[in-house]
Amino acid sequence: MDPRSPFDIRDALLCLAFLAGAVAGVVALIRKQARAGGLAAAGFALFAVDPLAELIIFRVFSGGGGDFDLPNWVYVCISTPASVLGVGALIGALWLALRPAAPA
Repeated sequence: MDPRSPFDIRDALLCLAFLAGAVAGVVALIRKQARAGGLAAAGFALFAVDPLAELIIFRVFSGGGGDFDLPNWVYVCISTPASVLGVGALIGALWLALRPAAPA
């Protein structure tokens, strides 16, 4: 197994989650559902934490030098909960957007 496989799998799952969020956002805009649109926006904002954490931790604080053990753990401890919560928010947005509208 290639050592990069877990990263490739993670990126593929995040790509699917981004697509689900895009579908939820479009459906929410079409149906004018503020809660679903808000959850979709929150999910995308949580996904933005991952690349920001990577940039700050690996480029700013570690300075690109040798030992990455501590920065790796800090990055994982920040990005994993943000990604899991982002997926949850996007699933919630998709669920809210796709459920039948209440009769008027």
